[in-house]
Amino acid sequence: MNRVIVVGGGASGMMAAIAAAREGADVTVLEAGRKPGRKLLLTGNGRCNLTSLDPDLASRYASVGPEDCKSFVSEVLDRFCAADTIRLFEEFGLLTMTEHGSWVYPVTGRSESVLNVLLRELQRLHVRLKYNVEVTGIDRTENEWQVCTDGWSYPCDSVVLCCGSRAVPSTGSNGTGYELCRGLGMDVTDILPALTAVRCRISQEDCLVFDAGRQKADPLRSASGTRIRADVRIYADGELLACESGQVQFTQEGISGIVIFNLSRYAVRALHEGCDVTLTLDLLPGYDPDDLNRFLARQQELHPDEDLRDLLAGILPPDLTGLFDPLKSIDETVSRIKRLPLQALGLRDFENCQVCAGGVSLHEIDPASMECVREDLKGIYIAGELADVDGPCGGYNLQWAWSSGYTAGKHAAGDGVTC
Repeated sequence: MNRVIVVGGGASGMMAAIAAAREGADVTVLEAGRKPGRKLLLTGNGRCNLTSLDPDLASRYASVGPEDCKSFVSEVLDRFCAADTIRLFEEFGLLTMTEHGSWVYPVTGRSESVLNVLLRELQRLHVRLKYNVEVTGIDRTENEWQVCTDGWSYPCDSVVLCCGSRAVPSTGSNGTGYELCRGLGMDVTDILPALTAVRCRISQEDCLVFDAGRQKADPLRSASGTRIRADVRIYADGELLACESGQVQFTQEGISGIVIFNLSRYAVRALHEGCDVTLTLDLLPGYDPDDLNRFLARQQELHPDEDLRDLLAGILPPDLTGLFDPLKSIDETVSRIKRLPLQALGLRDFENCQVCAGGVSLHEIDPASMECVREDLKGIYIAGELADVDGPCGGYNLQWAWSSGYTAGKHAAGDGVTC
């Protein structure tokens, strides 16, 4: 019977432990916190969007490194797909429901339901769960691995590292897993916050900063709290990186919302590489510029004494009109509505992001098993956020946790150290 140590009691760690135990391994989970699944409870605003039925799932993931992320992720997802996830959770006793065509939630609408059935399955399989255990290092002897903590050393045949990222460190994700991997000699790419709000300003060349010698109020700050549906595009050094459509929220520092979270993954990489990153917002998607031009021209005819900005009252939220001061012509106004330019300054910090971009480089990992490819690291497996893979909002990152965790746990149970 193979002895498997799983480091980390999050989504990928619990799934890896279940998969290994189902293969007959003797499994122990070492969790640094006082309870497992703390970040899992936060997902989907507490509802746990546990997977996505997106037919092109693999193409939505990204990697900081230069590897072909899509082919790597495709191979892992093919071995344990979204349908497999739903079937397995049904075995655990969880019923699911689908919203908006592809977002899968527990029918209870509560993330606790997902955690509870995972814990029940771990108990059924006699997996040992040890809490408040911080792993300090991993060493290899002639015939086995030793997982070291401050007070003990756990001998085993295989180790599955599911330590999470640096996102939301208050849940226990402090980034120590990266240091364990670096200590083993693995290549770990730069760790960056992702799936979070973008700090930005109106592009300076398009914004009047001073008026009669006095600095004007920041128009984005005056728009804080306003939500609007928009088409958003992101550019790096003028090259289009990605586009998304949906609700955008203006904040004190910039813009937020699921659309912006998804685009932030591209923004943080480009900013890290020193690129000039800009975003454009179409505030009235679906309306032709020429039609808007004629509409505003007619309003100007009907209300000749009103300021041009006042004519926007019926087409934009009032708190956004500050974005259109001091425009002088209808053409300029329509251009700003259809292509509001924003200069990206940065992202919010790790405490305020949902996942991280970066991690163990994919060239270190065999996608068929999630085992490290180097001969001196055989018996070490990587799963979940620790790998350099991140997806958008909507169940993608949890599906990656289930798929990579299941694959790693299943193979860890049957392989182990070979000398």
